[in-house]
Amino acid sequence: MLNLLKKISNRLNAICYTRSSRYKLRYLYSYDRKRFIRHAGSLHHEEKEQKLASVIMAYHVVEKGLSMPERRLGFGHDAVLNLISLIRDYSEKFPQDDQILHAISVLDAYREMHRKEKFNLRPDLQQALDSLLADFPSAPVHEKGHMEMTREQYYAYLESPFPEFSASRHSVRHFNGPVSLEQIEQAVSLARNAPSACNRQHARVHCICDKEIREKVLSLQNGNRGFGHLADKLLIITADLHDIRWEEERNDLYTNAGIFLMNLCYALHANKVAHCLLNWSVSPLQDIRLRQLVSIPDHETVVCILACGDCPEQFSLAASPRKPVSKILTIHR
Repeated sequence: MLNLLKKISNRLNAICYTRSSRYKLRYLYSYDRKRFIRHAGSLHHEEKEQKLASVIMAYHVVEKGLSMPERRLGFGHDAVLNLISLIRDYSEKFPQDDQILHAISVLDAYREMHRKEKFNLRPDLQQALDSLLADFPSAPVHEKGHMEMTREQYYAYLESPFPEFSASRHSVRHFNGPVSLEQIEQAVSLARNAPSACNRQHARVHCICDKEIREKVLSLQNGNRGFGHLADKLLIITADLHDIRWEEERNDLYTNAGIFLMNLCYALHANKVAHCLLNWSVSPLQDIRLRQLVSIPDHETVVCILACGDCPEQFSLAASPRKPVSKILTIHR
């Protein structure tokens, strides 16, 4: 009888705890949702940082195009016009910024590349480019929106002190051949050194080798056009929900997987695996389709995809300048 009562008591406690946890989760996600609605750039477009983020995203599209392995002349007509519009909108409302100046230099590099190739851009685009560049004569014109690189230069700092090693790692969109599973395994082994909350080691890696499956996975992601098909392997980075111990840790999957991901990028670089991060900001339907293609357990959350391969003897990298420390670091005394 006592054992029966104890079982009933344990069951009731479990039910109460589960219900309590669900109510807590509703409150926690409601808190996140309200802050998102108040501040997210997807919903608010008039503040300085939100407008600057739009410019950075837009110029990165163009500079990626300048560094693509299969670049075609006249690419990105609508993307360039959108960038010009965003620059003008920002400049009318806010003081000049280094990122804006870089955006203008990317447009100048775009125009100069087509001039050198004697390629006639569409009249409306040519006029918009000429007008903008004439209005900003102090911008660093003819600065390339991309960097030319050799394989030897790219891997020249693997044995250097960390500042030089770290600065030498870039996202590569030129792939020219396979990388071995041994290279991948060595990189993942190194990445395990990443810290994680209470050493729970949330991150998991799914390595996709089959070409047909790779192509289907890449079709679900919107940032690999023009180079994804050249990748030899895909690494799908996930984080295990089983390792979450209480409701307040709802976002810790991304924190811990993100730390692991950066460690993995350094480890891939050290093992001479060229790679490019592909975001997984997708609809639920795309996430479901990915899980139908790849046997990813339902308790693992997909965080990011890495396209991997060997880099060629010569290739281009997007310039992608960084914000100054003064705009990132806030010191509270």
